[in-house]
Amino acid sequence: MKKKFICTVLSALITSAMPGLNSHAITENADMPKGWLLWHSYTSYSEKDSHLFLQNPNGNISEITGDFIHAMNGDFGNSPDKIVFMAIDEKSDEWDIFLYDNEEITNLTQNSGYRNEDPKWSPDGTSIVFKRGYWNSDISDFTYNLALLDMNSMEVTMLTNDLYEEAMPCFSVDGKHIYYIKYNEGYGSIVCMNTDNGEIKTIFQEENINAYYPMTNDKYLYFTKWHSSENHHDEIMVYDGNTAESMIFNSEIYDCSDACPVDENSMIYSSTKNGNYSLYYFNGTESIEIPGINTDKNELGADFYLFSEETIKNNVSGDINADGVFNLSDIVSMQRWLLDVPGAEPVALETCDLTDDDLLNVFDLIAMKRKLIKSADSVFI
Repeated sequence: MKKKFICTVLSALITSAMPGLNSHAITENADMPKGWLLWHSYTSYSEKDSHLFLQNPNGNISEITGDFIHAMNGDFGNSPDKIVFMAIDEKSDEWDIFLYDNEEITNLTQNSGYRNEDPKWSPDGTSIVFKRGYWNSDISDFTYNLALLDMNSMEVTMLTNDLYEEAMPCFSVDGKHIYYIKYNEGYGSIVCMNTDNGEIKTIFQEENINAYYPMTNDKYLYFTKWHSSENHHDEIMVYDGNTAESMIFNSEIYDCSDACPVDENSMIYSSTKNGNYSLYYFNGTESIEIPGINTDKNELGADFYLFSEETIKNNVSGDINADGVFNLSDIVSMQRWLLDVPGAEPVALETCDLTDDDLLNVFDLIAMKRKLIKSADSVFI
């Protein structure tokens, strides 16, 4: 498994490498769980210089790039290879929803004529909820409502239709509810929509207090709000279905925002504790700045896909990215690794010795392709 043969034939099989950063190991922090980390970094929102980054469980960082600028707010689907995010299409100069799937980029809302922002996957991966806006000449401003994109039919269904701005939607883990922000007179409140009957109820609202960025896990709803009407520093709240409480790491003198739950007791979040926004990991007791990630810009909008040792134990043959399935993404990852593409260090090399000779080389890649073709043929038998 130690020797790699790089064949010229592979150059015709692999697409151009995605530009990446220097590799850093997230495992420098023993408390940080193993997984895929997604975030964006910018000087400021108004500069339109946001870049979207992905770190794999081995600590390798790559940038997600394409025919767009100002990429941000990425969200993992049912695997770390499926990511949706918002960015400005370079040709149409409009905000659109993009899909990163097996390193291929697709504009899902191309030339729609709308502003399309804040995408989040449904738990089953069949749809994407997002914010859609249009210029309303009656009020000389944009009107934003919630929309749902069906990934099978690619049809968009509007979930709301009013003059209030609705934004930052996210599904509950069971898919039965959509949490989002409703703005009224400039202040945001946390509301919840029942996906079965469309019933809407307010979860959190305080006079002259802005609340936003809802995010869920199996047990809790997290969101961000101002400390008070006089103190606009952000604090992260945890809601258990009855009451909302402030997280212990919050402060009245700096911002804590963009909660990204990792498990029931831990999360990743952004904070201005040391100046600009940086990413921190809270392990349930203390917060530690995530090493190798933060820069002199602002790091925000984290999402995390937890690595499971069960995927290795189950030993899915050819599953080099350890997401529990063998598909085209694994072949692409194997090709990139054989070509020594920067940032292409895979997660589960031990699953890819299909020739059983204790080497990883082009012959294993060929065997992986044959296996994928065979599995595809079986679908049509």
